[in-house]
Amino acid sequence: MWLEQWPRDAEALAAVRAELAARKEALDAELAGLAGTIEEARDAAQGAEERVVEAEAEAERLVAVEREAEEELAGPRAEAERLQAVADAAGAEASELTRVADEAFARCTQLDERARTAQEELQGAQQVEASLKDELARAQEALPAAMEEADRLAAVDADASAEGHAAYYRLVSAESALAAVRRKMTLPQRLHVAAPPSQLKSVRAEVRARARDADEAAKRAQEAKDAAERAEAHRQGLAAFVAEGGPRLAEAREAQERLTTELAWLATERETAGAEHREQARRAAESVDRATQAGLEARVAQQAARVIEERAEAARTAREEALAAAERARSDAEAAVARAAEARGELDRRSAEGAEEAAAGEVELRSAAEAEARSRENVRELYGADPAGDPDVIGERQRQVMARVEELGRLLQGGEVDGSALLPNADVVVGTPVGVGAAVPGERFGALVAVGAVDDADFLVGAVRAARWVLVGSAEDGQPGRGTFARCAVAAPRLVEDGR
Repeated sequence: MWLEQWPRDAEALAAVRAELAARKEALDAELAGLAGTIEEARDAAQGAEERVVEAEAEAERLVAVEREAEEELAGPRAEAERLQAVADAAGAEASELTRVADEAFARCTQLDERARTAQEELQGAQQVEASLKDELARAQEALPAAMEEADRLAAVDADASAEGHAAYYRLVSAESALAAVRRKMTLPQRLHVAAPPSQLKSVRAEVRARARDADEAAKRAQEAKDAAERAEAHRQGLAAFVAEGGPRLAEAREAQERLTTELAWLATERETAGAEHREQARRAAESVDRATQAGLEARVAQQAARVIEERAEAARTAREEALAAAERARSDAEAAVARAAEARGELDRRSAEGAEEAAAGEVELRSAAEAEARSRENVRELYGADPAGDPDVIGERQRQVMARVEELGRLLQGGEVDGSALLPNADVVVGTPVGVGAAVPGERFGALVAVGAVDDADFLVGAVRAARWVLVGSAEDGQPGRGTFARCAVAAPRLVEDGR
C-alpha cells in the first residue's frame, strides 16, 4: 500500500507546489496590473485637469471675441434693417403698379375679345341678310304655284276619298247578298252534303272583286291624302317664310348697324386702354427696377452684417464647446480619480486576499509535505530505502509484490488452499489481534490498524508484531478513562487527527 501511496503523495506535493507558484505568479501579475492602472489613472487625472485649465482660459478669451463682434455688428445691422425697409416699400409699390398694369392689360384683352366677337356677329348678320334676300325672293316666286298645287291635290284627295267610300259601299252590298244566299241554304248544303245553290259561286266572286276594288280605292285615297298634306305643308312653309322674312331681314340689318357702331367704339376704347397699359407697364417696370436695386443693396448690407454675426456665432459656439470640453475634462478627471481609488481599493483587497491565499497555500503545502514525508518514512521503515533517494526501490518492491501475486495464483490453481498457505504471503490481514496471532504466529507486519473499542490486552497482542500503529475511533469508545484510544489521546494529543 505504501509503495502506491508514496508516489501519489509525492505527485500531490509537486502539484501543490506548482499550483502555489502559479497562484503567486498570477497574483503578482494582477497586482502589477492594478498598480499600472493606478498610475495611468493618476496621469489621466492630471492631464484632464490641465485640459480643464486650458479650456476655461480659451472660453474667457472667446467671451471677449464675442462681445467685440456684437459691438461691431450694431451699425451694419441697423443699416441692413433700414435698407430692407426701403426695399420692402419699393417692392410694395412695384407690386401695386404691376397690379394696375395687369388690370390695364386685362382690359385690353377684354376689349380685343369683344371686338373679335362683334366682328364675327357682324359677319353672321351680313350672311343672314344675303341669305334672306335670295331665299325670300325665291319663296315669293314659288308661293303661287305651291298654292295651285295644294288646291289641285286637295281636289284629287276629295275625289279619291269619294271613290273609296263608294267602293266600300259596293263591297258591303255584295257581302249582304252573299249573306242572304247563305241564310237560304239548307243544313245538308251547309254541311257540304248537298249541292250548293247555283248563285252562290257568282255571289262569292262578286264579293272578292268588290274587296279588291275597295282596297285599291282606299290605297289611292291615302296616297292622294298624303300628297295633299305635303303640298299644304309646303305652301304654309312658304307663306310663313314670306310673312316672317321681312322682320328677320330688318333685324339682320339693324344688328349690322349696331355692331358697326360698337366696333368703332371698341377700336377707340382699345386705343385708350392700350396707351393706359403701356404707361402703367412703364411705371411698373421702373418701380420693379428700383425695388430690385433696393433689394440688392439690402442683401449686400445683410451679408456684411451676417459675416460679423457669423463671427460672433462662431465665437459663441467655440466658447460653448470650450466650456463643454472643460466640463468633459473635469468629468474625465473625476472619473480617473475614481478609477485610481477603485484600483487602489482593489489592490489592497487583492493584496490581503493574496496574503490569506499564501498562508492557506503554506498550510496546504505543509500538509502535503507531511503526508509525503510520512509515506516516504513508512516506505523507508518497511523496505530500508528512501524512495526519494533511491527511486528503484518502488519498482523493485512492486516486482516482488507481483511475484507474490503470481505465487498466490499458482497456489490457487492447485485447488482448495487453507489459510496457513495464504496468510504468510498476504499484504493485508483482517481479523482480531488474537485470531491473527494464532493463525500466523511468526509473522511481523508493517502497521497495525485498530478500529473501534480495543482494550489493552488485544491491542498489545498485535502491537508487539507491528512497526507502527494506527488507532481509528474516538475518545468515547469503551468505558470513560479506560479505553486504549482515550489514553493515547490524553498521552499524545498532537498525534490525534480529527476526521470529521
